[in-house]
Amino acid sequence: MRRLPLRLRIILALVLLAAGTSAAVSGLTTYYLSQTPQISTNPELSSALEIGLQLGKRDYDTRKSRLLDLGDRWSRDPRMIDAYERADTAELNRIVGSRRLVAHFAEPSQALARSKPAVGRTGGDNAPLRLTVPLLKDGRVIGTLIVDDPLDELLSIERALQTYGHIEMIIDEMRQGLFQSYFAIGAGAMVLALLIGLRIGIGITNPLSTLIRGTRELAQDNLDYRIPSGPPDEIGMLIESFNHMATDLQENRRRRVEAEKVAAWREIARRLAHEIKNPLTPIQLTVQQMRDKYTGKDEAYTRLLNDCTEIVTEEVESLRSLVQEFAEFARMPRLALMPHDLNAAVRDTLKLYPDQQVRLDLDDRAPQLQLDPEGFRRVLINLVENSFDAAGEDSAISIRTRFEDPQVVLDIVDEGPGVASQDRERIFEPYVSGKEGGTGLGLAMVRSIVEEHGGTIAVADGPDGGAQFQIRLPVTQQNTSTEVTS
Repeated sequence: MRRLPLRLRIILALVLLAAGTSAAVSGLTTYYLSQTPQISTNPELSSALEIGLQLGKRDYDTRKSRLLDLGDRWSRDPRMIDAYERADTAELNRIVGSRRLVAHFAEPSQALARSKPAVGRTGGDNAPLRLTVPLLKDGRVIGTLIVDDPLDELLSIERALQTYGHIEMIIDEMRQGLFQSYFAIGAGAMVLALLIGLRIGIGITNPLSTLIRGTRELAQDNLDYRIPSGPPDEIGMLIESFNHMATDLQENRRRRVEAEKVAAWREIARRLAHEIKNPLTPIQLTVQQMRDKYTGKDEAYTRLLNDCTEIVTEEVESLRSLVQEFAEFARMPRLALMPHDLNAAVRDTLKLYPDQQVRLDLDDRAPQLQLDPEGFRRVLINLVENSFDAAGEDSAISIRTRFEDPQVVLDIVDEGPGVASQDRERIFEPYVSGKEGGTGLGLAMVRSIVEEHGGTIAVADGPDGGAQFQIRLPVTQQNTSTEVTS
């Protein structure tokens, strides 16, 4: 059984359940229904009715003979003949007694003009015994009496026996109908259970098969694979959880690859800083010494020597600034996270640019975040300066915050040319810069610091053109200082 597919096991379980339930219900119902007719059609009752009918027939023969004897006496009874001639119905009924006088005829018809009494039943199964009595006077028939003797007891027994036989026939038909009905209901229940099992099995196994296919895709490193949304039930929630897991895996991989890239670039920056920094001082000192040691009188050569010394000194200072940036990128300080107000951090940073035009829209509902004040200050300075550089002179930038539980969103929008769509992801990589003479390390440091805060940064087109840098930072309940090692 365990080797069967899950869908087939569900179908078989439902079919067996329906078949067992139908068999049990039909068996019990048939049993109880069969007991009730047996009470009214038991053999003892049938035998008693048969015996009663036989006794009734014997009584019938006895009563018939007795009526014939009475008919013989009445046909010659002077009282009967006298009452008949006087048409005294009351006297005739008194002589007849418990029997019923049906008719008497003054002039007997040919059919009734008989010289002897006769007994018979006419008018069907419910007819009584009818006695025809010819009244004889002086050897001739002067009239005829018809007397009925009811057979109520015998008729009751006959009707009971007929009803009993009819009941037996109905019960047999009912049993046959019950068996046919239960067979049809049981077959229908099994077919319905088969269809329901098939529907339930498909509803369960198809999403599971899709999940299995999805796990195999993830195992084969296809982290872009997603399963279409399922029904709003537990299976749908499982599919949604799978898609969230795939998204998290993809994001974790992206961050891991990005961290590996950043680590590699930091190592490169560290070596470059070391290799470039060492010869800078000797070069600058040597050039200055050459200028100071020259005591010649050639003014043209003196001017050339002074110009060369200034150029070398400027380039050395530029290289030192570059080395400093390399060193800062290679040696990211540890972040000291503590509860801090993002709006206050924005206002403090903008104090460095009193002459620049900035449109502020800060959401006062934004809660405090776990921030490293110095690290996030570097993020804001870098983004604000990039926005001013992109916007150009006499242009304004916009900075706004808003609370979107469970995140706080920071937007910095400039009025510059924007960032091409194909460069929006690469712009945060080290040594990729859209500015002339830029090192490409600023935005790399920005993303590194934002991600170490648990947030994300992205660039898109601004509402009115230009570039829009958007940072999303999580809202946490942590109020104690925490250190995060880069």
